[in-house]
Amino acid sequence: MNNRDYLSPLSARLTKRWFVLRHGQSEANVAGIVASQLANAETAFGLTGHGREEVENSVRPAREDLLATPPLRIVTSPFLRTRETAEIAGVILGVQPITDHRLIERDFGDYELLPDAHYHDVWKVDPTDPENVPGHAESVYEVTGRVCDLILEVEKNPDIETCLLVTHCDVAMILSCAFQNLDPRHHRSLDPIKTGEVRHLIQAPVQ
Repeated sequence: MNNRDYLSPLSARLTKRWFVLRHGQSEANVAGIVASQLANAETAFGLTGHGREEVENSVRPAREDLLATPPLRIVTSPFLRTRETAEIAGVILGVQPITDHRLIERDFGDYELLPDAHYHDVWKVDPTDPENVPGHAESVYEVTGRVCDLILEVEKNPDIETCLLVTHCDVAMILSCAFQNLDPRHHRSLDPIKTGEVRHLIQAPVQ
């Protein structure tokens, strides 16, 4: 995907209700390291006790809204921290989560397992040169493409009316740009989603 067609994936009117849930505080968050690759984070860097509380304290108040238009599907990134988040949400909502690799964390490339201050090395380039990201990190357009592919696939499923996507911060914010018809280069300009936070994604009209 390039900067000429970043809006095209969600240009059609969406009919489902969409929510996103960022995983709760993880061991990687506490350690201050980048854990963005499945090889390192599929079975490690799970939720802290505080992270579990964040998810419960966010999902329980949103339960009525999430279940207002059934059937509900919970789709989660396969990382340990997101699977654990989805399991907590699933118990509260009475829904068994399924995994989908299109919701994985944005790959921060050569910065993997380094101090998380390196996130800023990528973020500062996103607005100006998103296709030449330092450290071989995944571009915002690549993230947009894979997540919107999932959105459009679910939209075709008649057995789903509401979908809760359990994912990671950059993925959630880039997805928010797609719903708001904003260039994903500017995902850091939006109000960042907090750990354990549920957000209702509402599609803005295409101009």
